[in-house]
Amino acid sequence: MKIKIIFGVIALSSTIFISCNDQKKSPEPLEPVKVKPPKQIILINEAKSVYDNYTKKRAELIENTEAPLEDGSRFIASRFGDYSIEDMKNYIAYVEQEAKEAGVKVETLRFYFSTYPDKKEFPDREKIEHPRQNSFFIVPTIKKDSINYAFYIKNLGDGKKEAALIRDYPGIMDNKIGSSNTSNKSYASIVPNFNLNAYSDDESLIMNKTTMGPPPYRPDFN
Repeated sequence: MKIKIIFGVIALSSTIFISCNDQKKSPEPLEPVKVKPPKQIILINEAKSVYDNYTKKRAELIENTEAPLEDGSRFIASRFGDYSIEDMKNYIAYVEQEAKEAGVKVETLRFYFSTYPDKKEFPDREKIEHPRQNSFFIVPTIKKDSINYAFYIKNLGDGKKEAALIRDYPGIMDNKIGSSNTSNKSYASIVPNFNLNAYSDDESLIMNKTTMGPPPYRPDFN
């Protein structure tokens, strides 16, 4: 009888030990969901075709219109701008965060073509690396009356925020911001690094500060 009890205790202890070990095992990791290719992706040959079309119908026109640089070298139109993947992730996360606090939903990210002014620095004293260089800036949009509009954030105080349309910001529609007296060799534009924070507590969501090229010239398609 004692032997049976001893064997029973041993068997029960083994069962408990095995059960505890099984509980300590981490669950099998789930395989990540495979992302399908976005419908907006185009073929490499298509990219080459539209790249060449821009070269002939836009880049060459810009270069022929612009005067030589101060050192006498030929003006070269920019063809691309680089943002790191982390910068883009952080930008999207920040835009969505601010929009959520303002109670709105971001609909799109809009890319505007732009041109740096023919000056050494912006009004906030930040240096312009390549005056007259063509560039782009990114601005998020919200839907109003079934139309997407670029927006910024108005700080109302006490941590409250609301989204407001950039087109309604003072000075925008009458071109009082970013305009400049230029010769027929260069063109007026909204200042690409347009920063609402420089004028008030309002918060800009426009991103521009990036690495444009050329210069330096690092071609991918020719």
